[in-house]
Amino acid sequence: MEKVKYGYLDAARGLALLLVMISHAHGLSSFLIFYYIQVFFIISGYLYRPGGRSYGETIKKKAKRLLVPYFGYSALLWCFYASMRRDVPALKQSFFGVFYSRFCLYKTTETTENVYLLDIANGAMWYLTAFFVTSLLFYLIAEKCLSDMKITVMVSVLLLAATMLLNELPVLLPWSIDIAGVATVLMLIGAWMRKCQFFEKKSPWWLVAVNLVLYVGMVIFNGRLNMSIREYGRFDSLSVPFFMIVSVTGSTLCIWVCKWTEKLKINRFLRYIGTHTIELLCLHMLGLELFEQVARRFIDVASLNGVAEWVYVAVRVTVAVTAALIAGAVIARIKASLSDKRA
Repeated sequence: MEKVKYGYLDAARGLALLLVMISHAHGLSSFLIFYYIQVFFIISGYLYRPGGRSYGETIKKKAKRLLVPYFGYSALLWCFYASMRRDVPALKQSFFGVFYSRFCLYKTTETTENVYLLDIANGAMWYLTAFFVTSLLFYLIAEKCLSDMKITVMVSVLLLAATMLLNELPVLLPWSIDIAGVATVLMLIGAWMRKCQFFEKKSPWWLVAVNLVLYVGMVIFNGRLNMSIREYGRFDSLSVPFFMIVSVTGSTLCIWVCKWTEKLKINRFLRYIGTHTIELLCLHMLGLELFEQVARRFIDVASLNGVAEWVYVAVRVTVAVTAALIAGAVIARIKASLSDKRA
């Protein structure tokens, strides 16, 4: 029943993930992508249910859901790249990167000579450990915060202040510890939106218009952002509040679009993508990379432009998505088979 009622949230996750994959294959307009990671945190907060499991049980379930595939797929990717005879120092750095779980070691705004850690087609997998660390904090404070808006506001201010202070560090902390504060605030916002049944209510046109204007205006004003490398905007740490506005307004627009299009066939496709986020997140970059290597043997990829370029991008993403889904299904079947034998 829950899946049917909130199918549009699966679609929103699917749309955001599809934009992630296209941007990794080609790059997209800032107006399309500056919310596409944050929306996952807001949706997770929206689906939060107070009570039920204990804190320990909840975290154990999150670890099984997030960390097992993270380390499992990381091991597969590392072995694959090791079999390609990469040099030993590079393999050691990639191995360290799996455990550090950040795309790079230093803030890109602080240095031009960086250390890139997630370089075995696992650059998007930082999100899994980031979400786990955020969950550790969110589930610890969620019930208390959701019992009183004043507590939520005070906690959110403290978390955003901590985020701004941590942003002054030149080094990106392991497992995205330094962005857990702002990600937790996004989850709290999602949980309060659920409490108010925000997306169940019909949104007046003026609210949609204000939301759109705020999003577009703030994207232009605040400039480039990238949550994965702690890039909040042109004003560095002072951009954190503007980053929050971009995140909430952009995520809201994404979810609204998927709710308005619930009856369209494309929405069904997006829901399917949204229910297979982990395998797609973990494997799509390998698919994109392998497709590119094969394609370069037959065509001059660099010379493509216009319609030809976008046809190439569409085919590349489609092949990568299909391959990732098939690989994920095969791995799931093998895992199920091994579990049956143990039983």
